Amino acid sequence: MFRKTATFLVPALMLAMMSIASLGQAAPTNITFSKQSYTTGPLTQGLVSGDFNNDGKPDLAVIDQEANHVSILLGTGGGLFTPGIDMPTGTQPIQIVSGTFTLTGKQDLAVANLDKTITVYLGHGDGTFLAETIALQGVPAALVAADFLNDGLTQLVDVECTQTNAGTCSLNVYQSDAHALFSRSLTIPLPGAPIDFGLIVSEDFNIDGKPDVAIATKTQVLVFKNVSSFNGTGNVKFTPLTTITPPNTSTIIGFTAGHFNAGAAPDLAIESFDNVNDTNFPNTDRVYLNTGTGTFFLKGQVPGTRGFGHNLGAADLNGDGIQDLLIEGKDIRADSIQYALGRGDGTFTTPVNIPNGERTTQLIVRDFSLDSRHDLAFTANNPLPGIEATDVLLNQNALTNCAPPGSGTLAVHICTAPTATNSLTVKAAGNSPNGVKRVELWVDGSKLTQAFSDQLNAKVAVAAGTHQVTIVGVDLYDAIVKKTITVTVP
Repeated sequence: MFRKTATFLVPALMLAMMSIASLGQAAPTNITFSKQSYTTGPLTQGLVSGDFNNDGKPDLAVIDQEANHVSILLGTGGGLFTPGIDMPTGTQPIQIVSGTFTLTGKQDLAVANLDKTITVYLGHGDGTFLAETIALQGVPAALVAADFLNDGLTQLVDVECTQTNAGTCSLNVYQSDAHALFSRSLTIPLPGAPIDFGLIVSEDFNIDGKPDVAIATKTQVLVFKNVSSFNGTGNVKFTPLTTITPPNTSTIIGFTAGHFNAGAAPDLAIESFDNVNDTNFPNTDRVYLNTGTGTFFLKGQVPGTRGFGHNLGAADLNGDGIQDLLIEGKDIRADSIQYALGRGDGTFTTPVNIPNGERTTQLIVRDFSLDSRHDLAFTANNPLPGIEATDVLLNQNALTNCAPPGSGTLAVHICTAPTATNSLTVKAAGNSPNGVKRVELWVDGSKLTQAFSDQLNAKVAVAAGTHQVTIVGVDLYDAIVKKTITVTVP
């Protein structure tokens, strides 16, 4: 494993990648799932995925707001799980993230609690943890983790308010040393309070190789640029980059970052209530495409969304190489999760329901069964008390591509690399404890294309002769790994 500053493709090359992603296969438009449910507490609130015992199978960590604990679900293979340990949190945990807070390479956890604390769990690598506490000045409303300094350590950024999701709020950075001793290094006042928990994401919005942060307040999404030094020393620093104010919006209730068109820079999808006086609670999902510099323009709306939607997500559900939009569709008629298939140009099809009959509180996407299809996991509050659970929906019919390596370490796998006259086709996959967010294809030292996914399926033009083909995997926190093979193109 090694680290480097990321480089990106021009949009034309990205367009080539997306247009041939399925290489002629027809992706399904109706995605089916099989459901597994796991009892994890009386009021499950959120979850995160990681490989906490380093056995190559993704695990889950689930927080419960009533029991005040985090439950570990250990993956047993095939997308199935078994209960691990329960650990106490602070009072009323509201969000959980994974990361590596020491240089041991083992998976750690951090939980934001409404009692003005963050509970940090240092992993032993066997599914057990040692807990410590960070005292906050305000009530946390959102928490995100990233390697903002490119030093191999995961730092924490949160939003804290003087009241729960109200009052005066600020963005705060908590840095750790190699021994996971955290201290606050930065506080930036925010011009408004979030209306719901967890409205924060980290992505490299201006594609300068540094992870940035976006935060949603009640009526705006604020994007902050990472201007930290990448020399391995110093503190995390942010400056304002841009602000997005959706039209006719009374309340922003959800947003996510994704790659919705051919550009290399991350885009945003923002969901808002447009009229809270309407008893149908109409909501609008708007797509904002990135100009490539960290500024955004409104592309359009996702057709047909309505109800109590929340918790947006982005992932390739049907295996066509194009990111789709996931919407927690708390519809006034029935609770469900919805997906809208992406067309690759920033537009989407009308959302389709995945009925589940439960109110989901957080949704994540990962290939839990290691079959190259993207599955769903979410915390659910059933209308009947006492049977709240963590549900896993295993994808049954998306296109398959390349079975990934196990999740115990950051690794890539090249499944096939057949050649034809002046062309090369590569199917590859990556995995890591936190998950892989990008797979790149390099030929003779030049990056030809990339997929913003843990799966890559690409056909590229190359000259006849012998070539060095390298697959690079980039994990959630920008650590990278590579694998090189030699091919001869006729």
